[in-house]
Amino acid sequence: MGLFGKHDDESGAPVSGPGAGDEIARLRSLPLARLAAEVMEKAFAGEGPGAPGRPGTIEAPGLSAERVRLPEVARAVTPALAKTSDAGEQLAISDLLAEGIQALDLAGLVMVTWRGGTEDFRATRRGREAQSSGEVETLVGRVLG
Repeated sequence: MGLFGKHDDESGAPVSGPGAGDEIARLRSLPLARLAAEVMEKAFAGEGPGAPGRPGTIEAPGLSAERVRLPEVARAVTPALAKTSDAGEQLAISDLLAEGIQALDLAGLVMVTWRGGTEDFRATRRGREAQSSGEVETLVGRVLG
């Protein structure tokens, strides 16, 4: 079984990852502030797992055990993750996206908390404001210099 729960095909061979290599190259080519903005847009807005009002967010109507962790972020940001069961490709994607989350955290746009031995992520009020005004990339760029 792959890192994020993707099963190998029935023969036991890893499912081919067409597109995963291209997606890794694309993510690596992005300036860090742009990568962070993409993570914010796809994982913490719209239909993303950390979108406003979803369980585990700062706006959630009640307490929930649900949390937004790196696998949920990765699946929201790139469909290429579902196309591969290669652990190396999965780790490359998750490492790049974790770097984007770290940049968002440094800019105060997401917060990282620890529960149950793993980190989870939530957009902050500042992050919500930056997302709605289209300023995520600019704010992250300022912090990163």
